[in-house]
Amino acid sequence: MSASTRLLAAGAALLLVLGLGPGVTSPPQGSAERGVRRTLMRLNDRLSRRDLELVDDFADGPDTLLVGSEVGEVARGREGVAAHLKALFDRPETIAFSWREVEVAVHGHVAFLHAEGEVVVTGGAGGDQRRPYRLTGVLQLRDGLWRWRLYHGSEPHG
Repeated sequence: MSASTRLLAAGAALLLVLGLGPGVTSPPQGSAERGVRRTLMRLNDRLSRRDLELVDDFADGPDTLLVGSEVGEVARGREGVAAHLKALFDRPETIAFSWREVEVAVHGHVAFLHAEGEVVVTGGAGGDQRRPYRLTGVLQLRDGLWRWRLYHGSEPHG
């Protein structure tokens, strides 16, 4: 083994020991995708139960952004997300989602999500309704949990 090869091997070993290597810094792809999907399921569960703990699934920081499908539904930072969710939960209807297609791409500690399905609105003056819904999001792995950095929902019209 040449001196330069030994030096490269020693450097790679040192990076792994110090926790700077790619296997240590990035979660395994399969478990990362499952974690992102669990976050999406938790969103649905907490929305349908009007559980304000949903705000804990959003990253803490002023650049966290929730953009809903209705005019004016823009919330920045966790405080803004909390206020948005409280206003949403004060409505007479309850929302949940039925997803037919979910795509997840994970790159290190960042995940990109695209989901297509329906928003299910239960209760309220109009009775139960199902409408097309599209969700895109960016999530970040923090403290072992995937947290929303960007949530963008839309109701496509055709």
